[in-house]
Amino acid sequence: VNWNANGYRLPTEAEWEKFSRGGFTGREYPWGDTIAASNANYSAGGTVVAGSYPANGYGVHDAAGNVSEWCWDWFGSYTSRTDENPTGPASGTARVIRGGTWSVAATNLRCSARASLAPGTSNTVAGLRCVRR
Repeated sequence: VNWNANGYRLPTEAEWEKFSRGGFTGREYPWGDTIAASNANYSAGGTVVAGSYPANGYGVHDAAGNVSEWCWDWFGSYTSRTDENPTGPASGTARVIRGGTWSVAATNLRCSARASLAPGTSNTVAGLRCVRR
């Protein structure tokens, strides 16, 4: 994983899923198993200010909805589902994005939902969240 000089980088897909679940396993969404308009920005007319919705168990805001977030991993199948911190393929044509967006249905905001975009893609539904060592 590529760290910049200040120690910031994109999260791996496994890191993203862990922090999105807020310390819980098996939840459909960062806050629980049901969704309402008070939980996240989805099926809406555009983005909202970050932090507009309640935080999850780790204190992470907006882990679902608003914009999908880039991950470091290339999009593809995992070689093993038993890995503790799995990574995707070594190379590819698209990176993983997670979290769902303001323009999609609630099912696309599930913690396990994943999608992809080619690097260099610019649009109104993709953003990023950095992690730091």
